[in-house]
Amino acid sequence: MDLSKYEITDSKLEHSNWRFPSLIKTRPLRELDEDDFLINHKIDRSYDDSTVRFKLLVGGAVSANLEDSNNLPIRQDILKIVKEQKWVSDEYEHMWRRDGGGSAALTSHGILTFLLQTPRDGRSFCSLSLVNRERTHCGGVYICDDHYSLDTLLASQIYHNRHPKVPRDFAILPINILVHHVEETLGYVQRLSREMTSTEKRLADGDLNLENNGDYKLLNRLNLEHIRLQRRSDFELELAANLVKYIDEYHRMWSALWEGGTSYIEDMREKIEQQKRYSEQVQRDLDLLPRRIKNQSKTISNFIIQRDNKLNISLAESNKKIAEESRRDNLLNLEMAAATAQVAEQTRQDSAAMKTIAVLTLTFLPGTAIASFFSMTMFQWPFRDDKQIASPYIYVYFVVTIPVTLLVYAFWLWWFKYSQRHYKKSHDEGLSKFEQELKMRVRSATGTW
Repeated sequence: MDLSKYEITDSKLEHSNWRFPSLIKTRPLRELDEDDFLINHKIDRSYDDSTVRFKLLVGGAVSANLEDSNNLPIRQDILKIVKEQKWVSDEYEHMWRRDGGGSAALTSHGILTFLLQTPRDGRSFCSLSLVNRERTHCGGVYICDDHYSLDTLLASQIYHNRHPKVPRDFAILPINILVHHVEETLGYVQRLSREMTSTEKRLADGDLNLENNGDYKLLNRLNLEHIRLQRRSDFELELAANLVKYIDEYHRMWSALWEGGTSYIEDMREKIEQQKRYSEQVQRDLDLLPRRIKNQSKTISNFIIQRDNKLNISLAESNKKIAEESRRDNLLNLEMAAATAQVAEQTRQDSAAMKTIAVLTLTFLPGTAIASFFSMTMFQWPFRDDKQIASPYIYVYFVVTIPVTLLVYAFWLWWFKYSQRHYKKSHDEGLSKFEQELKMRVRSATGTW
């Protein structure tokens, strides 16, 4: 990361009517052997011995999601000098590794230090280690993106600590960070609340987007945004509390020099308390959002349940109609079966009648045929006496007719049994072939062999 430096004297502030320049300019940090910015803390004697130079080592953060959040983005040789000069502490390095951010006001060996870092959540980001030495210098390390640039926070700002004897402090920077952060969070919360209200109205009108779980994804995104803003709001409240602690400690350190002129301390405390109240109001709005998101999630769930119930009712009605049609089909099949049975019975009776006719035919047909044969004129039967009723050769008729009739019966019986055997054989072969084909299909479908 490229580092730059910013410095301004309190005498320059006084000459500009106690305002920071309208354009905050930083200069690149040169090589260490050419630049004494990190180690030379001269007192600006243009006013008196208590005036102190304000100094900041500034680094730019492209976003809160820095590639390496475990180590400060400062070259090791520069970091070594910064640590020796007590511009950063172990607490600051620990805070840098935290994604949740935080703040702290520390006092050690007459050095008042203030640390802060906004949550690292992919949005605006800044990190500050601010050191107030007794009478040497006030400054530190400031890493930020464009949202929290020095030009955004300090340009044309009034510097209120004008007490002639008390060393200057740089509390204006973390206080302006708090003000800017509260305004930024308020804007995000308002946008989130408007989007939530728009979603509530749309869902109340029954306009749901369930394609690809659209509304569920929307509520999940709103919930994640709420969690992010909740963490930002918690950071603001902690920052305000630590700034009050920082101002009180600064007042205590120089209580002998204030001589009753503590309006600066009171003004700063009131400004911090005001931002704290704003942040508490924002947090109350945030506290309502989870309930609203949960209610809308229930609304979507209830709508889906009602829709599924309607579909189930419609499906049940369709199944009822199908069952009724099936019942009618079964009744029709029963009627058809009864009719078929009746036809079969009539067929059986007809078959029995035909069988009777066939038997009678087989019985009388040979005799009739033979009688017709003997009655031909080609036969001359001699009679001994004209008074005989029957010819003495009548036995010939029976001798011929009975064997022929028996022969016909025997042939018919043989043909009937032969037909039955042939039919049974063909039927058994067809059934066996069907069973084999059915087994093959089952094996192919189930993959079992």
